[in-house]
Amino acid sequence: MIVPSVDKLAKAGEKYQFSLPEKYRKTALDELHESEEIRDQSLAQLRDWIAKNPAIHRCRTDAVFLLRFLRTRKFNHIAACENLERYLAMNQNFPRWFQKLDTTESWVQEMIDDWPLLPLGCDAQGRVVFLIKFSNFNVERFKNTHQIRLMMMILATLWEEEALQVAGGIFIFEDTGLTMSHLAQWSITDIKSFINCVNHSLPLRIKEIHAVNLPRYAVTVADLCLSFASAKLKQRVQCHRTMDDLAKVMDLALLPKEFGGTRTVKDLKQDLRERLTKYRDLILAQDQMEVDLSRYAALWKENEGSGLEDGTGVVGSFRKLNVD
Repeated sequence: MIVPSVDKLAKAGEKYQFSLPEKYRKTALDELHESEEIRDQSLAQLRDWIAKNPAIHRCRTDAVFLLRFLRTRKFNHIAACENLERYLAMNQNFPRWFQKLDTTESWVQEMIDDWPLLPLGCDAQGRVVFLIKFSNFNVERFKNTHQIRLMMMILATLWEEEALQVAGGIFIFEDTGLTMSHLAQWSITDIKSFINCVNHSLPLRIKEIHAVNLPRYAVTVADLCLSFASAKLKQRVQCHRTMDDLAKVMDLALLPKEFGGTRTVKDLKQDLRERLTKYRDLILAQDQMEVDLSRYAALWKENEGSGLEDGTGVVGSFRKLNVD
C-alpha cells in the first residue's frame, strides 16, 4: 500500500473521484451537503490553510485524509480546520493511546482472539457497525490503553475506505458478563480525556450507540461517561434489556451467530486480522505528522497513569465521591 506524503506543501495528486456505491453519494449530499463542486473547493481551501499554518509542521494533504474532517464537520471550513488541529495535537499529546500503533504486535493478535471489539460491516444504510463486548476483555493481561489502541487501529483502516466518513458508525455494547474489574480499568481522568477526544478531535460520525444488558452497578459509570459527552452524543445513546429488544430497532443480521446474526466470530476475526495487516504501514506513518504542541497547550493536559495502583481508578473515585 502506498503511504501518503506528510509534506504539507506537496502538490495535490489526481483529482479526487468518489468511488463508493451510489447510496453513499446521496447520503453525502443529503446529510453532509457534499457535492463535487463543494468538495473540490473545500479541499483546496483546507490545503491552503494547512500550508500557511505555522503550527502545522507535517501533515497529510491527500483528499481521503482531509475529507475525514470536512465530512465530520459537514464542510464547515472553520470547524474542519479546528477538528484537524485538535486531531493532530491529540495524537502527539496522548502517545500511549495514539502513536506507534503496530498491528503486528503480539498483544493485538491476543486481543483479536478474545474479540472485545469487532467491526461487523455496513448495514443497509451504509453505516459501519461495531460490536463491543467488554466482558471478553482480559483484565489480567491488558489495560484500557490496549482497548483504545486497538480501536484506533480499526478506525484508521475504516477511515481510508470512506464509508465510515460518509455514513457514520453504529456502536453496539453487549454488556452481559461485565464486571467491576472491567470498569476499574478506567480512571475518571482517562474517561474524561478520551470522551473529550471523541467530542472534539476524532473525525468520527457516531450515528447510534446501543447498550445491551448493562448491569445495574455499571449504570453510575455510564452516567459519568455521559456527563462528559456532548449533547448530540447523549441523544444518540439507547439502552436495551436484551438483544431481542435491540432487534426491534435495528437489523441484527451483521452480528455473529451467537447474537442472532449470520456470520461466525471466526470469520469476523480473520477479516479483522487481514484488515489490520493491509493498512499497517499507513497506520504507523501517521506518527510522522507533527504540530507545534506548545500552541495547543490549552486544549490538552494529560494526567499520566490510569490510577489503578493508588486506588484512584473508577471504583476508588466513586468511593471518594460517596456514590457507590
